[in-house]
Amino acid sequence: MRLIKEILVVMDDSSDHQPALVQAIKIAKQTSATIELFLVAYTRGLVSHWNFNQTQLLALQKEYVATKLRWLETYLAEITALGLEVRLDAVWHPDISCAVVAKVESDNVCLVVKSTKQYSTINKVFFTPSDWQLLEHCPVPLLLTKSLNDSSYHKIIAAVDPKKTHDKPEKLDNKILAAAIAMGELFDSHVHVCHCYQPIGIELWQGMSSVGMDHSLNNGDFTDYTDAIKQHHQSLFDELLANYSFDKKSSHLIAGSPEFELPVLVKDYQVDVLVMGMSNNGKFIGNTVEKILDNVDCDVLSIRCSD
Repeated sequence: MRLIKEILVVMDDSSDHQPALVQAIKIAKQTSATIELFLVAYTRGLVSHWNFNQTQLLALQKEYVATKLRWLETYLAEITALGLEVRLDAVWHPDISCAVVAKVESDNVCLVVKSTKQYSTINKVFFTPSDWQLLEHCPVPLLLTKSLNDSSYHKIIAAVDPKKTHDKPEKLDNKILAAAIAMGELFDSHVHVCHCYQPIGIELWQGMSSVGMDHSLNNGDFTDYTDAIKQHHQSLFDELLANYSFDKKSSHLIAGSPEFELPVLVKDYQVDVLVMGMSNNGKFIGNTVEKILDNVDCDVLSIRCSD
C-alpha cells in the first residue's frame, strides 16, 4: 500500500457526505499519492427527448458533464490545502462500474475508493449494484467505505483461505496479507488474520457409513474426524503464516462457515477494515460475495490476483 501513487475516488453527487474522499485523503497523506476525483454523470432526460435532435442532446450532455466538473472543483481548496496533488475528471456513462473499470484500465490507478451506503439506525452497510460489479471486475485494490471519521483505522483483519483450489491464484493469500500489513503500517493499527474452514456435520458423518463411504479414520469416530480436519487446516494456516509475525492473539482459525463466522469476528473485535481476496472468476474464494459482505459492518478492501 505504501507504493500507491494514484488513488481514484469515485464521487457521489447525490450526497453532501463523501466517505470515499475522507479515506482517500487519509491514505494519500501517508503515501503522498495523487488523488483523482472521478464522477460518472448520467441522466435519462438527456438520452432522448422529442424536442431535441441528436446534436442538441450531445451538446446538453456535454454541458451536464461540465456542471459536474464545476461541482468537483468545490473540493479542490480543501485537498490542496493539505499539500496533496489532485486532479478532476467527469464522464458521461450509464453504468458507474463500467466507467470506473475503463478509467482504471486507461490510467495508472493503484487504488479505487468508493463510498457505500449506510443505514443510520443500525449502522449497517448496504452495497449497491455498482459496488457488486466493481467487486467482481475492478482489476486493482478496491476500498469500499462508509466511514466519515477522521480517525485512523484501528483494527484490520485479513481473511485468507490457504486451501489449494483450481480457481484460486497461487499468490492471492500473500497479496491479501501484504495489503493488510501495509494498511496496518500506514495507520499504526493492529492487524489480525483469520481462516474459516467448514467440516461436515455429524449427521452427514453418520450417514457416510450407511452408503459405504470410508471415514478415512481407523475407528470412524466423529471427534477424531474433527480433530484431524482441524489439524489439517492448522497445518495449512501455519505454513501460510510461517514468514509473518502474527501472534496467537491475532491469528484466528475458526471452524464454521465463513459467511457466518467472519461477520461475528468483525463485530467481536470491532474491526474497521476487512481485507479479502477476489479470484479470477469474480468471486471470493470459496464463498459468495453476498453471504459475507451483506453482514459485515466495516469497510472492505478487496484484493485481486491475476496469477
